[in-house]
Amino acid sequence: MNKFIIIDHSLCNLQGHHYECSISVAEAAARAGYQPIIIANRSFSQSLQTENIQVIPAFEVDWFNQPTLNKSQENNNFRLPFEQNIEVFKQLFLIGKKQRNHNAFQLYALRLTYPRWAILIEKIEGSLERLSQGFQQDLQLLTKIPFANTFWRLLKIVGGLLLLGGKLINKIFIKFLSYLNNSKPQRKQCLGFAETLAQVLPSLSLNYGDHVFIHTLGIEQLEELYYWLINGDRALLPTYHILLRRDTEDPLVLQAKGMGLKKCLQAYSESQLWPTKIRFYTDTENLAYRHNQLSPIQFSRIPIPFRQEQLAVSLPLQKKEKTAIHIVYLGDARPEKGYQHLPALVAALWPQYLSVGKVFFTIQSNYNVQGGEIGILEAKLALAQYPESKVKLIHNPISTAEYYQLLASADIVILPYNPQNYQRTSGVLTEALAAGKPVVVPEGSWLAQQVDQSRASIYAEPQQLPQAVIRLIDNLSSFTEAAQKFSLYWREQQSPDLLIQCLLNPPTVEINLPIQASNNPERSPQETSKILILMAGEAIITDGSNTDNSVRALNYFCHCGYQVYGVFYGQQQNLDKQYWQEFSQSVRQATQHYGLQGSWILEPQANLGKPSDCSDEQYQRYIEDSFYQRPTVFNSWVSSAYLSIPTELFTLLSTLKMDLVYIDSVLYSPCLKKLGLGQLPVIGEVSQLYAYHSALVNSQDLDHQELDWEIHLLKQCKVLLTVNPAFAEKIQELTQNPLIYAIAPWNAAIEAKGTRQASYNQALNQACLDILGNKALSLKAVKSHPKIAILYPWGNIQDRKSGASQRTGMLWDYLREQSYEVRFFTLGEQRSRWQAGVCYEYHDSVFSPGDLMKKAYGDAYRSWYSLFEDSNLNSHLNSPIIPTEGSESWLPWIYYQFRLDPNFQHWLETIIDWADVVILEYPFWAESVNKICHRKQVRWLLTAHDVLAKNLAPDTMLFQIALTEELQALRQADAVITLSVDDQAFFAKYGIQSSCVPVGVDLQKVQTLNSQKVLARPNELLALSPDWERPFCLFIGSNHQPNLEAVKQIQLWCQEQTLAFDFVVVGSCWQSERSGNFLALGKVSEQSLVYLYQRANLVLAPLTMGTGMSVKIIEAMAYGKVVLGTAIAFRGYPVESGVNCLICDKLDDYPDQISLLIQEPDVLDKIGQQAQEFAKAYDYRQLYKTYLDLILNLIT
Repeated sequence: MNKFIIIDHSLCNLQGHHYECSISVAEAAARAGYQPIIIANRSFSQSLQTENIQVIPAFEVDWFNQPTLNKSQENNNFRLPFEQNIEVFKQLFLIGKKQRNHNAFQLYALRLTYPRWAILIEKIEGSLERLSQGFQQDLQLLTKIPFANTFWRLLKIVGGLLLLGGKLINKIFIKFLSYLNNSKPQRKQCLGFAETLAQVLPSLSLNYGDHVFIHTLGIEQLEELYYWLINGDRALLPTYHILLRRDTEDPLVLQAKGMGLKKCLQAYSESQLWPTKIRFYTDTENLAYRHNQLSPIQFSRIPIPFRQEQLAVSLPLQKKEKTAIHIVYLGDARPEKGYQHLPALVAALWPQYLSVGKVFFTIQSNYNVQGGEIGILEAKLALAQYPESKVKLIHNPISTAEYYQLLASADIVILPYNPQNYQRTSGVLTEALAAGKPVVVPEGSWLAQQVDQSRASIYAEPQQLPQAVIRLIDNLSSFTEAAQKFSLYWREQQSPDLLIQCLLNPPTVEINLPIQASNNPERSPQETSKILILMAGEAIITDGSNTDNSVRALNYFCHCGYQVYGVFYGQQQNLDKQYWQEFSQSVRQATQHYGLQGSWILEPQANLGKPSDCSDEQYQRYIEDSFYQRPTVFNSWVSSAYLSIPTELFTLLSTLKMDLVYIDSVLYSPCLKKLGLGQLPVIGEVSQLYAYHSALVNSQDLDHQELDWEIHLLKQCKVLLTVNPAFAEKIQELTQNPLIYAIAPWNAAIEAKGTRQASYNQALNQACLDILGNKALSLKAVKSHPKIAILYPWGNIQDRKSGASQRTGMLWDYLREQSYEVRFFTLGEQRSRWQAGVCYEYHDSVFSPGDLMKKAYGDAYRSWYSLFEDSNLNSHLNSPIIPTEGSESWLPWIYYQFRLDPNFQHWLETIIDWADVVILEYPFWAESVNKICHRKQVRWLLTAHDVLAKNLAPDTMLFQIALTEELQALRQADAVITLSVDDQAFFAKYGIQSSCVPVGVDLQKVQTLNSQKVLARPNELLALSPDWERPFCLFIGSNHQPNLEAVKQIQLWCQEQTLAFDFVVVGSCWQSERSGNFLALGKVSEQSLVYLYQRANLVLAPLTMGTGMSVKIIEAMAYGKVVLGTAIAFRGYPVESGVNCLICDKLDDYPDQISLLIQEPDVLDKIGQQAQEFAKAYDYRQLYKTYLDLILNLIT
């Protein structure tokens, strides 16, 4: 019988859902004919063993890589009688202090018990205090005796030496007794994840027909597993199934040590372990999509398993009449699960619901860590103050049977989880939905995507939690009925048997090998030279404009196409772990877009004695320099020898052969020897001679011994790079090294941006050619890879839901495909965020004079409108200065929003310092951008999405102001992009020349999604309509005034007529609503949108106003849908009504036309095919070549 191995190294007890998940999968594997074996944590309780399922307690770390053994208990296993005696002696030394405390307490108690004795006691205490003071004064007199201080200090030294000697004797004695008793010595550290696998799995005699399922795994352990698997016999390897449940942007993923998730997946792909020997899964569609962007490896979504038979047993037992509604919180008391919000919820419900007996709570309150996390103890104590008949707390973990009984008894399950943490799945929600329970969940989480407003209450902020619960309480019967209907479908979708089927019968995977764009001959990964870069992490973190040569070198090697491995050291001798965690995260974020094969951080460690390469004389010199805090060559060189080398880096270098090392300072050359790379050719960066610098800092003559040592280090480099010819000659004179290349200092005032990098590229080209010969890859001296900054004003760029964000997002995709480094800069809460290799930097202005600006412009506004007697004055005056997409009330004020804001101006300065070319989306910031770009000699282009002034009435003063600002912005730009021919002609009338780049669509993505027919209705659409088989028309739009008017028109059609079809509205243009034939869904997932496109009979665009081009029009046509809309809706597209679309400007005729068209599917199919053919000309990869031409013209 083949084996099915479940690895759950965090399975210790009943906490979390590890036990339920592992047991349910094991039982399903047994039903499928496999022998199930669970390899659990070593601390797994034997009382949890089940029949017919073998559990092997083996692991000593959990999935966080944290040891799980009880250290005090483990130490006691090796405690000897002598050690116990030592403890007795320690207690004797503490008796004096305890006795003093006891005496003080007795006196205090006596004073309170016998108040009349208080005066006597105070006199006794006063006398004793004076006696003590006298004794101390006498002791001080003893210090006047000659050599008294010396005597006491000698006495302390002797005492310290005796104590140290006693500890050493104790340690030796314990080891001796351990040897005599044949005791196993205490282990210094526990076994790692892969080490345990190497011990346990061979004993199970696994072969190619067996399966290994790992459902909870850390990124570092994923890397450990990789190195273990590639060194094994692949012919006998079982099939490994890896489930990754964390978001790719989760801090635990981003901060993981080692090569990181992306490089780890690429390594699995290149090793060809995937997809034959290892397969990857997630449990949500969103996570599958995110992981699929990281590497060629394709992730599949699998169900969330649990023991449904346990739930089936418990549910019938709870069908009794209840007098009160039972509200239940399940799971550990943790901040990410929102336990801290429960006291406020209970307090809000107490007056009208709890106190009168309408509801009662049962709250699981066991900690996940000893003592609970921050804020949890306070919340638990607050809840404990309520009567247990109203609020019952469960303080300890409960058994499986008790858990399901509690779930079955619930009327409402509350899950006030943190949405940011719960982009992943929730076992509690899975079980609650299967039990048919109405739930309360937060908006923006994975939980909210699984439910709808008919069987759940969804809230946006924690303060809204009480109202969300009250909504369920007041309408419990209808919510319960909907939840129970849905539970039948949910159980089918989340069964462990279905999970086993998904694992054993995987979908066919098409492997697409990545193609690297390069100006070099095509080489296989085995032929491409491997470069290791050792440089200061501070340089990559702080270098915004690439003025540091080490950053230029990193750019060079990565753009050439080498396989680059980054090793980063910190220049601070700080031993604080928190500092190095933040440092490591900053380095990984800053290097994410470089495409490194791996990156590691070298952290300082405590002084470990004299380095092996250091002589006694040099080490003595180092000690003196350190004591007197002198910055010398010896001091820096020895300090670098104390940097710790990560184990995974050692492991990698033992299996890979590097071809070349680049080092930014020869003082860190000891690291190369520690890594075993001392014999490799080295390119060394030389910014200064440290011996001369040390003499200047210390105000002393040149130390020739230091200079000789530095020359010795420089001679170890095959090639040296330096900053100017004179310095190069000096180094050549000292080292006699002919391979020294000098790069002339860059003068920003006279040289164009990018010249410095090009000059540096030439030097590195020659250096690599000298070392690697015909294996060298090179960049042409004139070729540069410009850095593009895209400035986007709306703040919704990450969503890519609105038309503008979709178009701008595709521009990033295109430029990245051309090997350009592109970053987004937009508005929002101040932060920088990397997501799927994209850097988003947000600016949140806190400019205090903003109110003054608003008042000043408001006064001017009143003056203008008092002159023109505009009746809309008051409504416009209340509009905000800060823009909100979907409202035109911000025109023209948005142009002045940041002109006097110094924080915003500084932010732009930093961006333009970094960038080679700036692309400004919309003209609002043009005046500031133009001034800074002109001063810094950076070229910029502006994308005019439409004629913005046309959103205002043309006969108003506001229109004239807005148009003037818009035209002025366009005239300042070095190049202008318009989206339609009409806009291009409009601006040309004012002397502004532009290039037309229409709205594009990702045709490859649409074709891929459309070819995968969505047979099963997505969860978020399941309960929204009683009959999805009815014909319906689809309208999609963002929160934009023309779209709002279109939705109002659709509602009028529904009210005026009885229709045989429905209208479905998607997007932020309308809140979720169901009324007759009208159904508004709000924002939906990509899978749901594809389903709606495939099911819709028509796509509508009944727009009566608007400018620019509509992205949704061409997207619908790419899906092969017939679009029925007005001529305004198709603005900018050369369509032909009746051929590839249907144009109708009489809105009253739409219901009749739709009724006729639905009855003619052949006509719709023919027009849909023509529409799809028309959309092929709008693939963004073809259209955006104009951007590339403009950028190349600007930088040359």
